[in-house]
Amino acid sequence: MLDDRPILRDATVEVQNGLTLVRGPNGAGKTTLLRALAGLVPLSRGSRTLIGDALYIGHRAMLLRGLTARENLTFYARFRGLASDGVAGALADWGLREVMDRPVERLSAGERRRASLARLETEPVPLLLLDEPFADLDERAAAQLFRAIERAREDGRAIVIATHAHHELDAVATARIAIDDGVATAA
Repeated sequence: MLDDRPILRDATVEVQNGLTLVRGPNGAGKTTLLRALAGLVPLSRGSRTLIGDALYIGHRAMLLRGLTARENLTFYARFRGLASDGVAGALADWGLREVMDRPVERLSAGERRRASLARLETEPVPLLLLDEPFADLDERAAAQLFRAIERAREDGRAIVIATHAHHELDAVATARIAIDDGVATAA
């Protein structure tokens, strides 16, 4: 519900390992679906069952202001009870070696997005929920994201991506969900 208006109605979604693409027009409910799967929005009815942890990376980078990129990823890894020794390497892999110790509010939008996406490497949870993950990325970073998605697929993780573009992902998707006017259907 948003402003007493239902966003999703009668949505039944089962996510399997591999890549699931969620497509639909602006305002259709793609972000709400991902946030509901992540447990970030309450359900007015129905249920949600997750087996294992999920990582949600939304439109915003979801990094804590006042902390550096390295401190953010260290915090998130430790919060999950994971080792944080791979944080610097992950940030370097995403092209942030020179700026990983700069406060995130002093990073460009693309650098913040890459720092957020480096969590794919430092938090190897079974379910990845990525909302428009290619936003703010240059070609090099987009190629890095494609590689990260492929590694996650090879590792047997489930990846759900809401996107308007990047139809090249269709070739490797195992499932597709179309959302229109709050109704989700297998596509």
